[in-house]
Amino acid sequence: MGGLIPLTIRDLKRWYRNPVSAIVGVIQPIFWIVLFGSAFDIAKFGVRSAFFFEGAPDYITYLMGGILTIIGLFTGMFSGVNIIWDRRLGILQRFLIAPINRSSIVFSRILSSVVRILVQVVILFVVGLLIPDGLKIAKGFDIMDAVILVSAVLMISFIFSSLFSIIAVRMTKMESVFGIVNLINLPLMFASYAMFPPDLMANWLSNVAKYNPISWSAQSVRLVIINGSLSASQAHSVLMYMTGLLVLSVFMLLLTYILSEREIRE
Repeated sequence: MGGLIPLTIRDLKRWYRNPVSAIVGVIQPIFWIVLFGSAFDIAKFGVRSAFFFEGAPDYITYLMGGILTIIGLFTGMFSGVNIIWDRRLGILQRFLIAPINRSSIVFSRILSSVVRILVQVVILFVVGLLIPDGLKIAKGFDIMDAVILVSAVLMISFIFSSLFSIIAVRMTKMESVFGIVNLINLPLMFASYAMFPPDLMANWLSNVAKYNPISWSAQSVRLVIINGSLSASQAHSVLMYMTGLLVLSVFMLLLTYILSEREIRE
């Protein structure tokens, strides 16, 4: 995939050289965790809170896995926008006649989105720890748990970045991408375990949510943050979630490569 690294660096430079984009990308997740996380007091559930919220000491701790996943979702959704900008500005035409693989044009956008999300994850994690009565990490949390956390968020980011980059490959209007994003982002978020536990959801919605990859990522992150050292059943759940994300990531990798090589046009 010749040209992948230079194109990725170009996209990242365009991101951090745009102060508004970089600042908004950092501040937005902070608002999520500070305002939404503090707005819901799970202590009011009494002794049932440990059952409903899987032993989380507060809602910010429970919510962290969901927020990190949602950041991956939202950032990934807009990864295809730059492809349309490049097409409209004539930059894409120069890329297509250059001696680089066409798939590198798409994968560079995906890779730069993943890097941006990694920066946001680190910042949000630090902010969560600094909030009074905020994020509380289990004592057994170790490097392996950190690997699971980062891997889950990066895979969900890759999945949706790939999906929306594929959609953007054949589109010429920015409004079309925004329309699709606005159509499906909230259903994807609320039809998952990102914000609320399955036991508090309607049965039909909970059944739908368990097949949502956003739920897999959120639950994987949540389990390692809340528990640290996992029980056998918890470890099995995390393994199943991570396997599902990995399989879906590999599928999207292959699909993105095939379609971008065949379909990308001026």
